[in-house]
Amino acid sequence: MKFVVWRSLARAAVLESIRRKDLWVVAILGFLIIASAGTLGLFGFGGLESFAKDLAVTVLGIFSTIVAVLTSCRMLPEEIRNRTLYPLLARPISRFDLVFGKFLGAVAVTWIGFLMLGAMSALALSMFHVRFEIVMLQYVVLKMLGLAVLCAVGIAFSAFMTPSAAATLAFIFAFGSGVMIRALVMAGQASPQLQPVMLSLNALLPQFGLFDVGSRVANEGWPPVGLWVVGVLLGYAVLYSGAMLALAWLRFRRQAI
Repeated sequence: MKFVVWRSLARAAVLESIRRKDLWVVAILGFLIIASAGTLGLFGFGGLESFAKDLAVTVLGIFSTIVAVLTSCRMLPEEIRNRTLYPLLARPISRFDLVFGKFLGAVAVTWIGFLMLGAMSALALSMFHVRFEIVMLQYVVLKMLGLAVLCAVGIAFSAFMTPSAAATLAFIFAFGSGVMIRALVMAGQASPQLQPVMLSLNALLPQFGLFDVGSRVANEGWPPVGLWVVGVLLGYAVLYSGAMLALAWLRFRRQAI
């Protein structure tokens, strides 16, 4: 029963995204990627395999992050603003079901957009005669896990603040968490007394950089990461996403609607 409810909510979120033309924008971006790659190919740029791969993972990372943040941060607020939440809660659907179903919908929309861009990027890379490597597949899998964590963070933020504020904060964490983590590490090393505090803050921050193996994809000769690393990152994604969804549910259950 729970699975049917979650699937229905996720499907509704995907259909709503299609109605809003979000995925069409992603398709247009993918077309522009292919057109740009084809133009470079016509001019005979050779030896640009590393550049092409680096550009592909950069574009994938930026635009998939934008889709994840904008999609997840509007899921719950739009239901409340459009008053479509009331008929949902009138059914035998708990608030946790709603939060988790919306999370699955945000992840589905983000993954669809990411895979669309990934397919377009793969076609563009083929124009540069870039050969397939196992690390590319690992990049896709790990990036999808990282995007799922980002969706959970976006939904948690949207439960405590306005959609625009939640999206802004999510973008700051998505693109700036690496700088924040390095700053905390340096602060802990500079002041041993504060090191436990800095380590605690570091543990609370979402470690999005762990899911990005784009540098391995862009550079030749890098071996794929071990399967045990993928397993650890999968566990981290499940635990951190679960914690964020629990926060969103605790806030949502107390919210007067």
